[in-house]
Amino acid sequence: MDTIKKKTNENGTNKGLNKTNSLEEFYAGRGILVTGATGFVGIGLLVKLMRVCPRIAAIYILIRPKTNETIEQRFKKIMDDPIYDGNKAKNPSLFSRVYPVKGDVSMPNLGLSREVRNLLLEKVNIVFHVAATVRFNEPLHVAVNENTKSIARVIELWNELRHPISFVHVSTAYSNANLHEIEEKVYTTSLSPSEVIDVCDKFNKTTINEMEKIILKTYPNTYTFSKNLAEQIVVNKCKDLPVAIVRPSIIGASLEEPCPGWIQNISALTGVFLLISKGCATVIPGKKDARVDLVPVDFVVDTMICTAWHVTLHPEHEVKVYNCTSNACPFKWGPMVDAMVKCSIEMLLNDTLWYPVVQP
Repeated sequence: MDTIKKKTNENGTNKGLNKTNSLEEFYAGRGILVTGATGFVGIGLLVKLMRVCPRIAAIYILIRPKTNETIEQRFKKIMDDPIYDGNKAKNPSLFSRVYPVKGDVSMPNLGLSREVRNLLLEKVNIVFHVAATVRFNEPLHVAVNENTKSIARVIELWNELRHPISFVHVSTAYSNANLHEIEEKVYTTSLSPSEVIDVCDKFNKTTINEMEKIILKTYPNTYTFSKNLAEQIVVNKCKDLPVAIVRPSIIGASLEEPCPGWIQNISALTGVFLLISKGCATVIPGKKDARVDLVPVDFVVDTMICTAWHVTLHPEHEVKVYNCTSNACPFKWGPMVDAMVKCSIEMLLNDTLWYPVVQP
């Protein structure tokens, strides 16, 4: 860690950052690495960075190849999305500075070849780690590998950068779902990250399942638990460094950017609403008077972009945590579901199965 800080001061990468008065100036000439760039938040981040920071030197996006799709094909699909049309019209040259990188956060060394890794070590200054599995029912060993061990792999890469500036890890506001009040700090668990990782790596399925049963007595699912462990790793490995954790709550459609109402997938809350609209979901378990802590995706993206800048302006001895939520949101689950039913009836989908209705 001390070597990194010394190296940063020597090469001058952070020189004058405290005098940087704008985000555009801060990102000018920087190399950016984004994991999870094929997902909802990742795409929103790319669109915003390309629009407001046109002098970025390069953006590298980590893409995992699929069985029937190469990273080049996946990259083309991302860049051909109409959501980038405004960026292409305003600054088409920036698209030649966006590069797909073959890798996988669930693999040792992020699945990077030596050549690609060396390229990133030389060219990247700022890292946004967005990639994660958001499935609530993942087996413990899968969630730990993709959400917990992955952060250690990304931190290892960031620690080796020739010219590091800042690192932002995207967690979740529900990483401490067992608590009622969540401050902007990292909470520990009775089982340490190393203990859980050791069990998942070295023990048989029966032992892992027994540990999972113990964990689920406190945490609602393996997702929230594995994200908590990831936060602890960030704190343990990144003290005194320009590193931050951003915790969004339920991420919904955009309020304004890249355009009002933009949504990229049908998972999470959007998936529930779709089932209501189709008439497939007629009962939604939950408390009608519970708040809907819903935050627009553009709020999350703006927080991430500003955070990478802010941690360089205000260095501290602890990893900074930013809760990106909407506690003042007036919506509650009961009225929200009622509104969805009403809208679904007024604008029926073509493939609606049953008349939309949800029992309280």
